[in-house]
Amino acid sequence: MKRIFAGRSGETADLILLILASQNIAAQKRKAPSGIDILTSVEQAAAAQSQVAAYFKENQTNEKPLPALPVGASGFTTPAAFVIMGLLTAIHLGIEITGTRWDHILAYGASAMYILQGETFRAITALFLHSDTAHLLGNLAGIFVFAGPVIRLSGYGTGPFFLLFAATCGNLINAGFQGNAILSIGASTAVMAAAGGLAAFQMIQKGPKRKRDRIMPIIAGATLMAFLSHGENTDVWAHVFGFFCGLSFGLFFFPLTATCRHRFREPIALAVTFFILGTALTKGLMG
Repeated sequence: MKRIFAGRSGETADLILLILASQNIAAQKRKAPSGIDILTSVEQAAAAQSQVAAYFKENQTNEKPLPALPVGASGFTTPAAFVIMGLLTAIHLGIEITGTRWDHILAYGASAMYILQGETFRAITALFLHSDTAHLLGNLAGIFVFAGPVIRLSGYGTGPFFLLFAATCGNLINAGFQGNAILSIGASTAVMAAAGGLAAFQMIQKGPKRKRDRIMPIIAGATLMAFLSHGENTDVWAHVFGFFCGLSFGLFFFPLTATCRHRFREPIALAVTFFILGTALTKGLMG
């Protein structure tokens, strides 16, 4: 549960709970030294804040809730993001120590020439390879800034599954679009997918919004994507397809995770993610 309002009076806290209940948003109150805090699930926190703000604005009540506590501030510290960063680092260091960088790139990099021949596992394995340390560090920063909040908003299992699914689709579309033998590697497709997912999350938030306010996340995300897509060996189209896969999938993914709250959702999603990774690696080793 995440605290979204703090230090409210008993009457105001009950009113906020009533507002949220009318919107099918589960919430609870907890006594604190400064008053009563309102808590709800991480997935519904942003929607809850929007609904309460809209109510007080429309009804012009004398007492207004305190400013909503930030939803995404803790997203940068989600353990799952650090696990992903650690895995990418360990793979890169292992390859560098053994001096087999180009062997792995040739065997597991994404290329239309190989993917269209049936080696679709490359769309997954390519995400874990990097050309050098600078390439790795750039993607680690992207995982920290963009993937962390996506995982925090969805869950430790569904978040990594979303990133893997969107990034894999981005690599597959990129291979089909370019149709050449150029090898593409790196987690940047997943980073762009995370950025697209965050844009989708902002677009679908409830509350009073003008039409242009719902388009602004796409513009901001596309601008950021263009800013991060410079470099001599950057696969720009992989970034583009990763972003738009994350955006389009996010429009369905976040409402679905908000609706499906089964207690085994996260472990099952994490197990499926590991199964997909294991299957891709096994196919790569057998190939």
